[in-house]
Amino acid sequence: MKVLRLDEVDGSGNFKWAFAFTNDPEDVDGMLDLPVFGMTSHAGVFTPWGFERGTFLLASHESDGVEAFPYMVEGGVKAVEEGLKEVAGEIFSRMGRPDMLMMFPTLGLEEVAVRTLDESFEGRVRIFGATAGDEDLSGGWLVFANGKKTSSGVVVVALKSRKGKILSDFHAGYILTGNRGTVTKCLNLENGSTVIYEIDGKPASEVFARWLKGQIDHILREGGNIPFEVAGLNPLARKFGDGIVLSNVFEILADEGAILVLSSIKEGEVVYHATATPSFLTSRVVVAVKNSLQDNLDGQRITGAVFTYCAGCIAPIAGNLDRLSKLFRKMLPGVPFLGVASFGEQGSLRVSGRIRNFHANQMIATVIFTTKDAEG
Repeated sequence: MKVLRLDEVDGSGNFKWAFAFTNDPEDVDGMLDLPVFGMTSHAGVFTPWGFERGTFLLASHESDGVEAFPYMVEGGVKAVEEGLKEVAGEIFSRMGRPDMLMMFPTLGLEEVAVRTLDESFEGRVRIFGATAGDEDLSGGWLVFANGKKTSSGVVVVALKSRKGKILSDFHAGYILTGNRGTVTKCLNLENGSTVIYEIDGKPASEVFARWLKGQIDHILREGGNIPFEVAGLNPLARKFGDGIVLSNVFEILADEGAILVLSSIKEGEVVYHATATPSFLTSRVVVAVKNSLQDNLDGQRITGAVFTYCAGCIAPIAGNLDRLSKLFRKMLPGVPFLGVASFGEQGSLRVSGRIRNFHANQMIATVIFTTKDAEG
């Protein structure tokens, strides 16, 4: 595999397929004739040279031995649900059960996409991915594949390696505080978000504000969005086995005493206040790579890697974005990689020995490709 800047790509592409990430939507049209799939990234792209603005590709060649079959489903929740059922059938007919599915949805379609794909493959396939971002939450995001682009839809890529393994990890990098409670009243919205009205029978906004010790008291009175600088360090968490899955608290609904979170949470679930420091949010890239490599490589060589990193965590560590790339490069020396700054993350944990796929916020995920070949 090889990392390319867009201006290094010739007309034919000269590669079998490629992930493509960009912070410039205008560059997307120039890639639609190439065998690429991907999404727009918030503020820039993580590359081996740092966090850079521009358009970058992680290109795969025949020698890597990885098959990648992309599909795009456009539309809203209902169209995506029906379309992905058909896509799952096509994937199974084409390659059987893939080693992994990667997905690139637009905001609000993550929960239905993960659920539909997970059910279609009977919970036996890992799902990793990232929600397309833009510069300022104005809706300028895009996902693209097979010569098409959309601002409302999901790209799904079925991956299977003929020569090696596809390793992965889905990691929080946050710690749980002593604050916890049971969701006693909530409403799940069609776009996958949840309005939590009550925690332990009390107004959820007041409970959350108390957990944050005054940081959002001014918003509690008036309502409104919680700044990334605060929200990024204070998500809600749920426990699943040895792992945790995070949900970003996006908004205070003052009139209803409620909070809006950007993932699906059910009544009766226990939620924890999680927190992190800027140093945690930087160093967790090391933990994610280590966790991915816990599988025995059996002498295989790493050929390339992709990671997804929550855009909501960028504000607290704005001065250390290049360091994230540096740490990833240090963990995987000489390995070509790209990382994307996303508005939501999808990934897989093993819980009681079985795969559990999730949509979450504030997370990091890694996908690492290997081969048994000695040659590059």
